[in-house]
Amino acid sequence: MLARVTAFAAVLAVALPLPARAADAKPLRTLVFQVAYSITSISQQRVSGLGGSSMSAPDSTNAAAGPTSISQGFAVDDSGTMVVDVVAATADKGLVVDVSYHGKTTNQMPIRVAILSDGRLGYDPKKPICDQALQLLPLLARGAFSDRELSTGVAWTVPFQPPLSGSKKYRVTGVTGADATFAVSSDVSTKGPQAFDEHSDGTLQYATDLQAPRRFDVQMRNRHFTPEGGQTTDTRLTATLQSDSLSKT
Repeated sequence: MLARVTAFAAVLAVALPLPARAADAKPLRTLVFQVAYSITSISQQRVSGLGGSSMSAPDSTNAAAGPTSISQGFAVDDSGTMVVDVVAATADKGLVVDVSYHGKTTNQMPIRVAILSDGRLGYDPKKPICDQALQLLPLLARGAFSDRELSTGVAWTVPFQPPLSGSKKYRVTGVTGADATFAVSSDVSTKGPQAFDEHSDGTLQYATDLQAPRRFDVQMRNRHFTPEGGQTTDTRLTATLQSDSLSKT
């Protein structure tokens, strides 16, 4: 039987160290995802070029003539396994989970996270969770699709909360048995010193009976802006459910 606690208690549980759970206590549910994750990022910085700064492009023979810019980039290609142990379920459709990730370039030991019914996450900011988990965990929210009509063609929009602007859009593209397939897109932005905008497009295969994603494939482009320049980051995430302790198959 799922533990019934308040949402406030669920948030408090995020701050508790993992040993607070009995060493021999079994999670209520364990989900294992195979994850592929890649990032390509390019940043540009404006420089004056005056005095032949060492920051100028090496092949720029007229650097002193006026402003120029330099570009730098990096790429990450990762794949690995994410384990989500559900340790509590709240009376208001929240969840408390311990999430870990082990990949080729990223490793994260179990971190406690509260998943609120609308997909918002709560966790100790001193223990940031990896981006792979940030993208996937909201899809485990118990209120994400439970109150929606899921038939082909149905669509809806969920606005982001201030200070963010924009919204996420869902459209049901097919239903087979207990599984529904969605087209998911979002546009989000914010202003100020950390101004950015982001667009994403993806597909989601979701098991309505298990309230869990079977497969999530999303591509995102994020642009950060600063007075000195900016950064453009392209991300691709594919997560496939490998096993679920609640599944009978």
